[in-house]
Amino acid sequence: MNGTGRGRCMAADGSEVRDFVAALVRAGAPVEAGPAGLAVPEAGVEEVIAVARRLALRAVPAGRRGWPRPEPGLLGVATALVVDEHPSAARWSGAERKRLATWVAVLIEHRGEDGVQELVRALAGADGRGLTAGG
Repeated sequence: MNGTGRGRCMAADGSEVRDFVAALVRAGAPVEAGPAGLAVPEAGVEEVIAVARRLALRAVPAGRRGWPRPEPGLLGVATALVVDEHPSAARWSGAERKRLATWVAVLIEHRGEDGVQELVRALAGADGRGLTAGG
């Protein structure tokens, strides 16, 4: 409630949503053991990075120059909501997790939630490619 007796909504594409999610990421939730948030099989980080990179590069507009660089706020979102939720994430190094988060952030920047869903489907093998389990 915003004090007027009426609920307050955030625009889905507005800066309020980005600021809210960024604040959650900055607050930092402790990493606790438990089930992974993504319904994907365990996989080696290089395989997951390869899938994320393939989807992210396909999402970047053709006329965009240079190497894809996501907006800084999206790195935290990608890490918290995708990378940290992978069932194999605990076995990956910080550098590996950052590389994956970069590609996921590029994917989010250009495809939003649809990009994340496409990544989950690809990692789950629903796109026909499948991944092998590994560390």
